[in-house]
Amino acid sequence: MRGLPRWVLVPALLGALFVVVPVAATVARVELAPGPDGSGGLWALLTSPAALDALGLSVRTALAATVACVVLGTPMALVLARTTFPGQRVARALVLLPLVLPPVVGGIALLHTFGRRGLIGRHLEMLGVEIAFTTTAVVLAQTFVALPFLVLSLEGALRSQDTRLEDVAATLGARPTTVLRRVTLPRVLPGLLSGAVLAFARALGEFGATITFAGALQGVTQTLPLEIYLQRSADPDTAVALSFLLVVVAVLITAAVHGPRLLGGPGARSARPRRGGPDAPASRPLADAVPGVGADAPPGSGSGPAAPRAADPEPDATPAALAVRAVVPERGLDVDLAVAPGQVVAVLGENGAGKSTLVQVVAGLLAPGTTRGARVVVGDDDVTRAAPRRRRVAWLSQRPLLFENLTVEGNVAFGLRARGVPRARARRAARAALARVGAADLASRRATDLSGGQAQRVAIARALATDPRVLLLDEPLASLDVGVAQHVRSVLHHAQRERPRTTLLVTHDLLDVLLLADRVVVLADGRVVEDGPVDEVLTRPRSRFAARLAGVNLLAGSVAHVAAPEPALVPAAPGAPGAPGDGEGDDGAPDDEREVTVAVEGAAVRVRGTADEPLGVGDRAVAVFEPRAVAVHRTTPEGSPRNAYPVVVTSVEPHGPLLRVWARVAPPGSGDGPADPPTGVGHAAPHLAADLTPRSVAALRLAPGERVWFVVKAAEVRVYPR
Repeated sequence: MRGLPRWVLVPALLGALFVVVPVAATVARVELAPGPDGSGGLWALLTSPAALDALGLSVRTALAATVACVVLGTPMALVLARTTFPGQRVARALVLLPLVLPPVVGGIALLHTFGRRGLIGRHLEMLGVEIAFTTTAVVLAQTFVALPFLVLSLEGALRSQDTRLEDVAATLGARPTTVLRRVTLPRVLPGLLSGAVLAFARALGEFGATITFAGALQGVTQTLPLEIYLQRSADPDTAVALSFLLVVVAVLITAAVHGPRLLGGPGARSARPRRGGPDAPASRPLADAVPGVGADAPPGSGSGPAAPRAADPEPDATPAALAVRAVVPERGLDVDLAVAPGQVVAVLGENGAGKSTLVQVVAGLLAPGTTRGARVVVGDDDVTRAAPRRRRVAWLSQRPLLFENLTVEGNVAFGLRARGVPRARARRAARAALARVGAADLASRRATDLSGGQAQRVAIARALATDPRVLLLDEPLASLDVGVAQHVRSVLHHAQRERPRTTLLVTHDLLDVLLLADRVVVLADGRVVEDGPVDEVLTRPRSRFAARLAGVNLLAGSVAHVAAPEPALVPAAPGAPGAPGDGEGDDGAPDDEREVTVAVEGAAVRVRGTADEPLGVGDRAVAVFEPRAVAVHRTTPEGSPRNAYPVVVTSVEPHGPLLRVWARVAPPGSGDGPADPPTGVGHAAPHLAADLTPRSVAALRLAPGERVWFVVKAAEVRVYPR
């Protein structure tokens, strides 16, 4: 009863009694023992020729109807769950129509379709085929009323499944039929079995459509429900006994539907508790798991036994260039990107900036109609219209997305088998790939028995085993704890060093950028706003996201004023620092350095700093300064500091040994003290950070909602063109 009000027990009990009491009353009427004359009795009634004929016919026709439901209903459920087409709701309503139609109406519809004068039946009669009032008619009637149960059950199971597993299988080279057979259907097998059992139960109890379309010919069309109906008037005791038999069969079938061993319930093998929790560490440290995969050891080093060699790569083993023109109007993405062979490009940006959509365009995972202006070229091959399995592009997402019905070795060998590699060779290659990522000891485990870090390493091995020309990493470390992420990052680093691959890395982690990437591309609102080498972007960011990642403040706007450089006050001796020709003035700054004033866009704020690149009034520019350069004051600063801003504190967060104070610039003329209301400024106002010691935060009594002043010297602010 945890979480439920007690009063729900009353209607729940009434509902249960409403179902159970009539059944119990029927069972209570059953005469188990024979009468005084030796006739009757449950066993004698159930073993009578008429009862046995009816029961046998019901079981045979119900099984045939169930097979027909599986053969016809599975494709119907797949189409309804996995496709979108005009009139889909109407189509689903028509498929499920027999659920709400009275069975007699269904029988009349079948009679007018397959009867001697029916729409189809009259043509069949010309060929000597008669359906109405035959055993075939019984099967058709049962299929008609039972088919929606299978479609409804299987469609629900399909819709609840993560389709990204099917996308992964496609990028590994699997054909659609292979994906359906080895990934989709095994994952929805409980739903399929449940739908099949329900369809069998409905077919076994079918009455109205059968008697209307097939009649009641003993041994031919007289099923058990029809026998019960006919015996109700002729021999009530027999009708009750047969009803008891049907109730027993129905209870057994219903219990089977919810049986854990049959349909993957709580006691099924697939639901075994994992040996490690979702964040459990790997079974042993990565550096000890496989020779040559450690913090400093180069690939292939170590004194341990040599790992088995992988299958030979395809002839073209050189890295491939990647050119992408990604245009997805529905998601606001418009990106033109070229990646050099073997280069690792980190794609950064806020949530919703278009990073994952860009990856999906490259992998070919979006519907063709949504990417009308897209173009993808891998090496010399235009793969824009190619299916994902033909692109030789491996995709690794935030979740490992392992196939739960396969072992670890089976997962890694999946792509190779899908590409036609013989089973024995694929297994050897899979074990070699697992050894390279320190997971050789996991080969025989089920995918459901792995911790988060183990599963992600297996996913990496699976992606690399097919020797992809382009590797797509969509935040593969985001869901891992720090220690596990460090191991997985090391695996990716050594894999790239051992065999360079053209890679797109979507991430929010600065460590991923620093340790894995050669170049950074920043997206905002579906457009590239910054592109350059890692060191340049992190030391001289030109976008807010890059600045936040690098841990600096950034104010963007346009140049409002450029001051002329001041002449040196004291001539320097030739050859001394500051002398003509050495490129520096008396203050140690380069001769071409200028003081620049930037008017921040979207706010009545100006920031003064220095620039060593040519800038003119009206040019777009960004001003960058570190949080440690910001001084915080409770009252208006004395004197006339170049950059002083009234701000409203929004949060105070730990930042190493310091505390980072976040604040938004308040409107001009704001006074000191607490803001009213506490959040006093809009989200469009510039967001700045200051790093202070815990003692300073306590002395200034900084808390969200407080109004203070942020002050930064102009010499600490660098201005760059955008």
